[in-house]
Amino acid sequence: MRAAAKLHATQRHSLILQALDETGFVTVPEMATACNVSEMTMRRDLDFLSENRRLERTHGGAARLDSKGAVMVDLVEPNIDARSVVNSEGKSAIARSAADLIQPHQTIALDIGTTTLSLASILLDRDINIYTSSLKIAGLLAGKQPSVFVPGGRIFGSEPSVVGPQAVRCLNDLCFDLVFIGASGVTDAGFYDYSLEDTHIKRALIEGAQKVVALIDSTKFDRMSVAKVCALKEVDLLVTDEEPPQPLLETLKAAGVTVQLAK
Repeated sequence: MRAAAKLHATQRHSLILQALDETGFVTVPEMATACNVSEMTMRRDLDFLSENRRLERTHGGAARLDSKGAVMVDLVEPNIDARSVVNSEGKSAIARSAADLIQPHQTIALDIGTTTLSLASILLDRDINIYTSSLKIAGLLAGKQPSVFVPGGRIFGSEPSVVGPQAVRCLNDLCFDLVFIGASGVTDAGFYDYSLEDTHIKRALIEGAQKVVALIDSTKFDRMSVAKVCALKEVDLLVTDEEPPQPLLETLKAAGVTVQLAK
């Protein structure tokens, strides 16, 4: 919500800290809009508060120093090898449950991530069309039964994936029966990821989906990161290995998200 007039620096600082108390993380654009100042001014405000140990500066925003046991903020993405061994059994169970959702001849999209990679390994003999920005997934499926498509664009990250405006435009022209997305965390405010570049791809996939399925293992509950992928209400189904904490579970259900526990 845009303020009627520019706020004094001390008022902006108070508003920033209040927002951090409520959400644990803020971005430069949202706070610049709330305070009716330029993003450059907001960056200076965040830098000042960081220098005075009132918050922790992040790429594109700031995080609360004391999470008060509520939401954890992840600032650095572990490499894919490190992520692949975290709750690997839970991710495999999630992938098997997700595979049961896919019907022959459907067109689906697979986001990047360790759980979607696990799902892809189950789909090697399926007669389906698969779109993905993940080169790992595309390489795994190459030469197998599914027809596999990747958008054009810039190769990015250690995973790696295809990102950029060209890839987003390509995906915006497509429709999918099912889209399977991953995330670094989920809170009552929505789904989050480490990378702004990959988040743009996730949003394009979501916009073209008949049904959005989030594959989120239990280590990611009540965690947030740099980039917000989408609000809870934009996801139709969350497949996970354990039931979310009760407050988060109630918020998910209120947002219309069906929670399915993997067998």
